[in-house]
Amino acid sequence: MKNKKSVDCVVVTFNRLDLLKECVEAIESQTYPIEHFFIIDNCSTDNTWEYLQSIKSEKIVPIHLEKNLGGAGGFNAGLKTFINKSNADYVWIMDDDTIPTSTALEKLIDKSNISSHLGFLCSNVRWQDNSVAVMNIPSPDKEWNKYSDQGVTKVKSASFVSIMFPRNVVKKVGYPITDFFIWGDDVEYTLRITHDYHLDGFMVNDSLVEHKIKQNIATDLVKEESLGRVKRYYLAQRNTIFYLKKHSTKKEVFKATIRQGVKVPIKALIKSKDHRFYRAWVSVKGTAAGLFFNPKIEKVEKRDNFK
Repeated sequence: MKNKKSVDCVVVTFNRLDLLKECVEAIESQTYPIEHFFIIDNCSTDNTWEYLQSIKSEKIVPIHLEKNLGGAGGFNAGLKTFINKSNADYVWIMDDDTIPTSTALEKLIDKSNISSHLGFLCSNVRWQDNSVAVMNIPSPDKEWNKYSDQGVTKVKSASFVSIMFPRNVVKKVGYPITDFFIWGDDVEYTLRITHDYHLDGFMVNDSLVEHKIKQNIATDLVKEESLGRVKRYYLAQRNTIFYLKKHSTKKEVFKATIRQGVKVPIKALIKSKDHRFYRAWVSVKGTAAGLFFNPKIEKVEKRDNFK
């Protein structure tokens, strides 16, 4: 191995024990070994914690949260654990439904010297039929093809489905925002890195992982089939407006406000197959909330108190 850099892994899980087991097996089979494997149990109710306690491995460190903090809170806790419980050079994070190929981490490490201003490296995320995972397509940088001859694509933001951060970057930019709960915490965090701190983000084209989601479609409030998930779009709309306010232009905020606050509600009223007024109201309410949403961005302290 030409690079002798240490890497920890963080996986956040909630009530998906079978997928978690598959994820753990894939991570333990990596050609580039990890040092510590922090598994954040978001207060699961499906025997996940019992399973984690039964694992006999010095590398695996299970962390049990007292309540479900969503993916955002889980990754916040995971990165705090990495900073406070380890000295590894990098942290590689993912959801429990991420199944990395055996060389996924090795390929990320191979590109860790690509920039002297490296912010993050993310994997090429695929669905079960090897097509591109639509919901995990990174946002390309305006110079997206500048490094194409080196097998990477320059990106502005990416998802938390297999992404690696240098320790010094986490210490510099802080932690994901717990108050997001779900949706948008990954975009906000990676935009914070590239936009606010002017660091470089890259997708490593041959670092392949599978995202084991049921359908390969983007999130869509108008077409969402699960009524239980419809109410969560409030968070998506709110969080989107916030991270655009924080890390983009007034023009982009205005465009998103019109899209989410006017166009999506109208489309829901016309095209949604059920609960049309409810869907429209969720979008309007979330968009309005985003204009006033101002959560705290936690910075890394010298000694964070993590419980």
